[in-house]
Amino acid sequence: MRMRRLAPPAASNRGMGAPGTSMRLEGDGAISAKDNPNHPVFRPGIRSTPRAFILSGQNLLVQEKQHPVKGRYFTLPGGKQEPGEDLVTALKRECREEIGVDVFVAELLHVAEVYREKSGGTELQHQLDFIFTCRVPDTYEPRLGPAPDPHQTATRWISSEDAQHLRPVYVTKLFSLGCRRNPEVYLGPFND
Repeated sequence: MRMRRLAPPAASNRGMGAPGTSMRLEGDGAISAKDNPNHPVFRPGIRSTPRAFILSGQNLLVQEKQHPVKGRYFTLPGGKQEPGEDLVTALKRECREEIGVDVFVAELLHVAEVYREKSGGTELQHQLDFIFTCRVPDTYEPRLGPAPDPHQTATRWISSEDAQHLRPVYVTKLFSLGCRRNPEVYLGPFND
């Protein structure tokens, strides 16, 4: 499969673009392509990724990660959906692997498109994040699961004071709003 060269997406009325990028989202949401070798190429395929939004009072359950380039940041538990696996089954499997607990998956709250840099910024992965509200048992203590993400160093509850370290940026917005469905289910594109 041949990869097309595309510039990274810029800000739209729904998402947050990376500063200095020259990519435009057209009115219909299509990405404008430029034949420029300095722009990253998109990897083939779109990655489907269910995510767990787990609140306990005013705290959000997150994976703490440490990356050599990105530094310390937090993400929602969840990950890649495997072929033949439905979103809920994938989310439950990922949470068992990453945070060591069987989650109760409630409703789909939001969908966001994420353009994630890969291969040192030379490629972009187009990803669809499906954000579900989930619950863990009241007795759950945050811990690493048996197969954590490569850069995952801990699982923890965070308060809104730590929200600026959430990635992608849509998670920061959802946390500040308490992850309600209003105003939209589709959150639009975001760079990460």
